[in-house]
Parts: sequence; C-alpha cells; structure tokens
Amino acid sequence: MTRLRIDSIPEAMGHAAALTSARGIRWADAYAQFPSQMGRLLVTRESYGGPFLELFQKIMWDSGPLTRQEREMIAMVASRASRCKY
Repeated sequence: MTRLRIDSIPEAMGHAAALTSARGIRWADAYAQFPSQMGRLLVTRESYGGPFLELFQKIMWDSGPLTRQEREMIAMVASRASRCKY
C-alpha cells in the first residue's frame, strides 16, 4: 500500500496559500484555523487537492437553491452518517 506523508500544519498552510492563490480557491476561516489531516493532505498534494478543492468550492459557495448554512448542515449529517469526524 502506498503511503503519503501529511505535512505539518505550518507546511500545509504554506501549501494552502500557494494553492488558493494559484487556483483562486476560497477558504472558510474555520478550515484555515482548524486544518484536518484530510485538508492537510489535499493541500500538500496539488494533483489531488486542486481538483477536489475546486469542486468543493463550487458545491459550497457558488449560487444555488440551498443556503451556505443548509449546505454545511448536509455535509455535517453526511459526515455523521458515515462516522466521519466533521
């Protein structure tokens, strides 16, 4: 099984800054203040994280029939149902 090294929080935040400016991705303050291991992995590996974070941005922030709060609630319920720590 291939294992990927997850960067430290300071390293990951440096990658996040570069990735977000290069791709124009918005970060919620909460994600920047409390980076998860998955978030750190995504920003460390731009080839994985870039496309995923672009999709995440569209789902969570682009205009649509659901409010931002409703989208967060759906994400929380889905995470809870799959026993993921949200």
